[in-house]
Amino acid sequence: MKEGKDQRIRALKDHLRSLSDRKLPPEAAAPASESAPDTPSSMGDTAAGLVTITANGKTGKGFIVDGEGTIATNFHIVNSASRIKVSTASGDVFLGKIIRLDESRDLALIQIPAKTAQYFILGDASSVDVGENVFVLGGPSSNSSELTKTIINALRVIEGTVLIQVDQQIDPANSGSPFLTEQGTVVGIASYKMGPEDYSAGFGVSVKELKAFISGQ
Repeated sequence: MKEGKDQRIRALKDHLRSLSDRKLPPEAAAPASESAPDTPSSMGDTAAGLVTITANGKTGKGFIVDGEGTIATNFHIVNSASRIKVSTASGDVFLGKIIRLDESRDLALIQIPAKTAQYFILGDASSVDVGENVFVLGGPSSNSSELTKTIINALRVIEGTVLIQVDQQIDPANSGSPFLTEQGTVVGIASYKMGPEDYSAGFGVSVKELKAFISGQ
């Protein structure tokens, strides 16, 4: 009986020793960070849908919203322009044609003669809340696709327009850039023209307004 017990004990020790000698896989070696990422996790190639718009001597941004070359941007960038030059991330240059304008929401839709598979997905306005991160894609330089992480300070309605207020001001040349979630979907469009002028914050028009505008509402 004692010999059988000793064998079982030795077998158990050998089993425990074999477990201690195993190496953990890399993903199990340390817990995953729960902090917010510095860039959206599902951007893919959609950054190629960002464009630079030059009109009336002003430069701003815009982004392609479908495969037909439809671009969302700001009213103040293209209003009354006799010529709208659109430069894509790949270096192509097109003349843009105005489809629709809305001064009160500072929104504009323009068209370029180019079909593309690289466009942004419009997200759900209810998917973001105060205190969460959003990412502004764009930059003051031509064809810049810099990502800036910012925090939503407030969700506001000003003069009937739903706005996203963030903790950083919007550079005029960065107007028209998309506000992106961590999943890479659009929840707003940057506009330095929207919001009170005395605020040291930035504002974007909510994707709720943008969707309505695109559909003609």
